[in-house]
Amino acid sequence: GVGPGDMEAYWKEIYSHDSLIGGCVWEMVDHAVLEPDGGYTYGGDHGEWEHDGNFCVDGMFYPDRSPSTGARITRFIYRPLRVSRISGNTFEVFNTKAFTGADAYELRLRWSDGAEETIIPEAGPLEKTVIELDADTHTAAALKSGKDSLLDIITVEKASEREVAREQIVLAECIPEMPAGRLPLEQDKSDADTGSTEAGINPADSDAASISIGGIEIGLADPYTIIFRAPTDNDFVLFGLRNSMKEFAGEVIETQSIEKDEYKAVVTSKIRTKMHRFICTDTYERCEAGILVTSRIECTMGRGDLPRFGKAFRLSADYDQVRYLGRNGESYADMKDQTQIEEVSCTVSDMTEPNIRPQESGNRMDCRWASVSNGEKTVTFTAAGKPFELGIKPYSDRELLDMKHREDEVRTGTYVTISAFQKGIGTGICGPETAPEYRYPVKGVYELSFVISVC
Repeated sequence: GVGPGDMEAYWKEIYSHDSLIGGCVWEMVDHAVLEPDGGYTYGGDHGEWEHDGNFCVDGMFYPDRSPSTGARITRFIYRPLRVSRISGNTFEVFNTKAFTGADAYELRLRWSDGAEETIIPEAGPLEKTVIELDADTHTAAALKSGKDSLLDIITVEKASEREVAREQIVLAECIPEMPAGRLPLEQDKSDADTGSTEAGINPADSDAASISIGGIEIGLADPYTIIFRAPTDNDFVLFGLRNSMKEFAGEVIETQSIEKDEYKAVVTSKIRTKMHRFICTDTYERCEAGILVTSRIECTMGRGDLPRFGKAFRLSADYDQVRYLGRNGESYADMKDQTQIEEVSCTVSDMTEPNIRPQESGNRMDCRWASVSNGEKTVTFTAAGKPFELGIKPYSDRELLDMKHREDEVRTGTYVTISAFQKGIGTGICGPETAPEYRYPVKGVYELSFVISVC
């Protein structure tokens, strides 16, 4: 399934001690039974009285040998040259090869202001060297044009011209700010066909709950405020004996009050699970771009870690074209460095992973904005003040909870989740759970802001 989380922590230990080695991966390929209809089955699907469920589906590659995110993480971890920024224009190159000099490779640098250069570092096996790069100049140019300052580093094996690694250093971020100025929440609806930002909200505790912008109804998914995730394999801890997500998956939301004036609507809800109670306050304000959503959650009873905090929306299935600026592949708090921040265009089906047992997948970290389109209308979600995590699925997270095989992944719409965070993945199925730095205590107070617009 999804993982492994925090693999880099192992490698920091491995590189810190001459007596340690790494790279003993178990295991290479998923073990599953290919059925005549093209589907895959696993333990318990064949009438066995004793089995380990999908514990045999634990490879870096799917049964058809296509790579999973785990394979991409491993490839990234194995990169022969590791580049890090020490400070300012000073960078360090670490040659992780035990017998090969760094000059067997070249580093192709791509700066986000459009500049490119190539360097061949000089470092013996398992040695480090310091290089000087004009990062400050490139950063100033990128920020001036309203872009993040990013340094993409492509490592190429000179003898074969083969790309063997790709990494990215974030030098400076350019995050959309909180929008200034507020407008009356609703306008004359006769302006909707002219492309106006007419905006309204119907946040009632009913199936009709929606946000309306420019004549487009954006449905609120079930649940709208989402604090659970469909458990990944690594959320089944203690060798699969305990589902750490089960408690939160039964969340129930009850609207307590709706207060509206000319400029904003404030909705207060109670969220309860078997062991927890939360108060969530959602504020909707109209700005020039659309509607600014600010959501705040606070725990009033319970302890432990909060799996996630986000808002989920449902659009019709014809909203299939996806564009976003964020990590270019599946990424979570403790497994994101194998991806790079860039603008991506894809379809909804590209936004989830084809795990043999369906589970939470396809999260994208560090998103500045994201849009979905049906070719005529485009709905855009823009970060306000800090990046968000993005999930886009062809089914709801509630529906995902009951899925056991790929054939269960039937499309019911386009579901967009904008999250403040998700708990890291860890390796809880047969190793350590998520490290403390990638957890979010329920006792914290968390806030999420973003703008919804339509064009």
